[in-house]
Amino acid sequence: MTRNTRLSARYWSWVKRLGKKKALVALGHTLLRIVYHLLLHRRPYQELGPDYLDRHRAERQLRKQSQMIKQLEESGFSVTKLA
Repeated sequence: MTRNTRLSARYWSWVKRLGKKKALVALGHTLLRIVYHLLLHRRPYQELGPDYLDRHRAERQLRKQSQMIKQLEESGFSVTKLA
């Protein structure tokens, strides 16, 4: 298994929590989902890198913060971000 891939990073994080057998089943499920979407959209596979999940989580958290600030400001609150 190649180490510098998104799937490898997911597998090793699952192994820590679930054990090898359950991690393999989870990885198989992920592979099936990837293949399904590749066939559905007729696109080639694009490797996203081992740090994809960390980047995705950070971006999602920033979006959520922005949405919450916007909701507060629309409700009449004054919001200032600290560091």
